[in-house]
Amino acid sequence: MKRFSILCSAIALVSCSGTPAPNYIPISKSVSFPALGVESEAALGEDMVRQGIYTETDGVEYKKENNIKGYKLSAGFYPQISEDNKYTYHSFGIRKSQDGSGYIIQAKDIFGIPLGIPESIRVSKTKQETCIIAGGLARPICDTEVAFQRVKHPALSERDFQQTLIYSGRVGNKIKIGYRESSGGYARNAFSNEAEYDLSTSSEIGYRGARLKIISADNSKIRYVVTSNFNSPNKH
Repeated sequence: MKRFSILCSAIALVSCSGTPAPNYIPISKSVSFPALGVESEAALGEDMVRQGIYTETDGVEYKKENNIKGYKLSAGFYPQISEDNKYTYHSFGIRKSQDGSGYIIQAKDIFGIPLGIPESIRVSKTKQETCIIAGGLARPICDTEVAFQRVKHPALSERDFQQTLIYSGRVGNKIKIGYRESSGGYARNAFSNEAEYDLSTSSEIGYRGARLKIISADNSKIRYVVTSNFNSPNKH
């Protein structure tokens, strides 16, 4: 019975130190930029009109590497996947990526022996403490040496869809406006286009429901008023 009790206590300890089942859902938000009827300005190559839905996720960001007893975490953003009353739990990459996500640089002890891949990164809600949750460990490995910030980052989602108009410059009386659709954070090439408008004919332009009144334009910037966005009713 004594041996059985010790075994049960060990199992309970591992269970308590593990990662909770995923219970965090990123928030989807609507984007509509700029406000209708307000004079706006965009530089060459900047967005003039943007509308759609994007997903935003909570997480923690480290400005520098964090070595927690052989587990070396890169600087970067670690998305939240779960939480409980005391902690949030975060995912990580296994290699460097272009989007600035955090990843495991190495997992080796002081003798160079490989350590197990973590289940998650655990972060305290009340203090600057970061812990490694790894299978086979009786308890988390923690430290407080490197500070983190709680931030929100855009997250890729197949449900996300955005439409954008981009200022591409002026030649004579004509301006060029680029149109782009993106889904899940990736540009859809089949739905990218560039249109040309002659301002000597009309100062009002339109594309796929979006309508703008051009106030001034040169090869560095454009000033304009949006009278209707892609899916808003025409205000004329």
